[in-house]
Amino acid sequence: MKSNSMMKHFHTLQEQRAHYMPSIHALSQKELWYRSEEGKWSIGEHFYHLYLILRMLKTATKCSLLLIPYAKMRRNKPPATEIHDIYEEYKHKKGKGMKAPGILVPSQKIQYSLNSKDIEQFLINDTMAMKSLVEGIEEDIAGHIIFPDPIAHYPNLIQAIHLLAIHERHHFDIIERLIGANHFMFRS
Repeated sequence: MKSNSMMKHFHTLQEQRAHYMPSIHALSQKELWYRSEEGKWSIGEHFYHLYLILRMLKTATKCSLLLIPYAKMRRNKPPATEIHDIYEEYKHKKGKGMKAPGILVPSQKIQYSLNSKDIEQFLINDTMAMKSLVEGIEEDIAGHIIFPDPIAHYPNLIQAIHLLAIHERHHFDIIERLIGANHFMFRS
């Protein structure tokens, strides 16, 4: 990969997934899709949401590659390679978590039809496809391919991949809390 920063962020994704996957894979189908509260997502829905956002980023990246000629003109200006946690910022400002747009909300139809290994394979496949899309883009160009996302403060391609890692960690932390909270219910 030509961009060390993107490589670093992809590595973070891989490490996080390796850390959290064993506890997710240890869940039964019932535990994976169990909703502890009405209106709150199950562990499976949080996990599938991660796939949906990766798929959306991959699609947005394909479209954004049209901006490479513009990015090449700006390549002499040093790009930002990291981004702050917009989810934590939002929670701090609003006192509640950010709502996912409808396109990123898991469909009720997927419940019980997928297991954790299926969802993990979707993540792996789309991550590899995303890496293939960006592997030949130099850092000084990737840093000037901007996504029209005002909520994320218009991140560049490098920051978008970093934000993906931040987002996954956010949801994996929620999943870990849900596993702990549901543990006694299913193990007793």
